[in-house]
Amino acid sequence: MLKENMFSTKKWRWSFWPSARWARGFLLILLTLLFLGLFVYALEEGTSRQLVRVMAQQSFPFEALILEGIPGYSQPEREHLNQIRTQGVSLGTFLLTGVNIADARTYFFSYFTPPPGGPAWIGWAYNPGDPEYEGEIPELEEIPLTPSPVPPEHEEPALPLDDEVLVGIYHTHNSESYAGDGGGERDDKGDGEIVRVGETLKESLEKHGIRTVQALDIHDVEDFNKAYSKSLYTAAALVKNYPSMKLLLDLHRDGLPPGVNKGTVMIQGKEVARVMIVIGQKNPHWETNEAIAEELIAFAEENYPGLFIPRITYASDARYNQHLLDGAILFEIGSQLNTFAEAQGTAEVLGSLLADWLKE
Repeated sequence: MLKENMFSTKKWRWSFWPSARWARGFLLILLTLLFLGLFVYALEEGTSRQLVRVMAQQSFPFEALILEGIPGYSQPEREHLNQIRTQGVSLGTFLLTGVNIADARTYFFSYFTPPPGGPAWIGWAYNPGDPEYEGEIPELEEIPLTPSPVPPEHEEPALPLDDEVLVGIYHTHNSESYAGDGGGERDDKGDGEIVRVGETLKESLEKHGIRTVQALDIHDVEDFNKAYSKSLYTAAALVKNYPSMKLLLDLHRDGLPPGVNKGTVMIQGKEVARVMIVIGQKNPHWETNEAIAEELIAFAEENYPGLFIPRITYASDARYNQHLLDGAILFEIGSQLNTFAEAQGTAEVLGSLLADWLKE
């Protein structure tokens, strides 16, 4: 047999890469280029902001890769590895299909198109141009500054109520809470933990010499879709009553799909939630608020690195009451995945930071 092979006249063909592999390689390259092209297009059109936002908050689990490669060593960490795998599947499914495997309602969106605004329970993932879901945007003139007639025997107080207030705090979504420690994500009565986070922020600011006022009006219990229509009155009243105000803060907590890692940072030996800023671009002077937000983020990075998520989230279809004041900003303090203690720690640090920034 060896002799026959040596003297065989059959022509031998040499190939650097068999044709089947060439085809598979070409298809892989084509799909990669297609994916990159679609991703760049989505970036330019603004439809991938939420994808970038979620991915920016994730940390790559290098330790899991190492443990996966050492079966014996990984046995004590098996529960942790299973959790990472579950998170990876959940996040991957969510980013690729928009389906949240923990919420069966999202499966139906492969068959039915959601309304243009999107129902409130769907959340930010389905409203990339309006992540906080502002709904219909009423004009300020349509909302009276006095929600109910003032009785004749009561005179309206003279304005300003206080000419030294520099920061105003209110909550469009009063019911938001933190479930990271086993609690509920919302409070049906509108007394969510985000309100107490606002109280802590107010106390921290005043401790550092900044006069602050917090509005406790409830906006989202009766009709979530009209929360901003109600909070517009609250925000406008704050601006009118306290004309010395430099910052008007609408405090929220973010909403993320299960399986996504919560965002925390170590500051002064304590693990606290991170802060994200949302800017509504339907505000005619949104660039001014953007400049203020960028200045705040840069100042925070110098003093408390990592406290703020460096990328601002932009809402192209919303204004979030930010047209009322240069310095009206929406803060997302952590998400529902954080604990209440982490959010409280953020509020304490944030108060000190804002006080130092305002004094400059």
